[in-house]
Amino acid sequence: MTRSEKRVPSTAPVRGPADPALGGISLVFPVYNESFIIEQTLRNYISELGDRIADFEVIVAEDGSTDDTKVVLERLAQELPISLYCSDERKGYQQAVIDAISHATKPWIFIVDSDYQFAAIDFWRLEPHRRTHDVILGIKSPRKDPMYRVALSWGYNVLMRHFFKVPYEDMDTGFRLIRKSVADELSPEIRHMSFFTAEFVIRAHYAGYRILQVPVRHYARKIGSTTIFFVSKLFLICFQQFAGLLRMKKELKDRGIEAPAQPRSEAAD
Repeated sequence: MTRSEKRVPSTAPVRGPADPALGGISLVFPVYNESFIIEQTLRNYISELGDRIADFEVIVAEDGSTDDTKVVLERLAQELPISLYCSDERKGYQQAVIDAISHATKPWIFIVDSDYQFAAIDFWRLEPHRRTHDVILGIKSPRKDPMYRVALSWGYNVLMRHFFKVPYEDMDTGFRLIRKSVADELSPEIRHMSFFTAEFVIRAHYAGYRILQVPVRHYARKIGSTTIFFVSKLFLICFQQFAGLLRMKKELKDRGIEAPAQPRSEAAD
């Protein structure tokens, strides 16, 4: 089993400090219509990480929200150490994440969904693996979404493993720690799927980067409902994602890109 296929066991996290020799970290939140939970999310993550990471910044990229999210964020920007970027139009999750990454300035990017379904403390399950890997995925263990979302994600990941011969269980996770140089290289190529992480993981695998899966706790959404997976739109979402898989498969075939037998050799951290 190669390092790119490895899944580490779940153990209690040691709460820092982060190793400064491995470089600073940009905590990145893409945000859309999360007015009721975004303040708790930001305060908890900043409280947990702000004093334990020596070189640290928080990027909040708001994506054309139609509720009071902008108002809440503008208030919080006056008292919390965040860099806030607001959009007047909805760009969609994929482009919102790509744009958010462009604002990050540290060697590592910790990208987290803003609905607080992951605990801030579980960052410490991912952080030690910066020494050996380029992409560290926090996979939901166990997943606490509605059954239709669990089934949809399961089927989506099965298809991606079949189409692209990759070993990963949860390629659409909302909790991931990525070397910024890898994100900068691959983000401009992402175009086929609606959800950034899945396509990014496949491209990172084919580029030979070292990818690790780490189980993290997942919690039911505390307030409100999903802003993406409405039941009424499931057929369209499934069709779009399947079409994206076909387009990406064709692109890789046309470019003669094949998955590497081994991940890239160790890079200096």
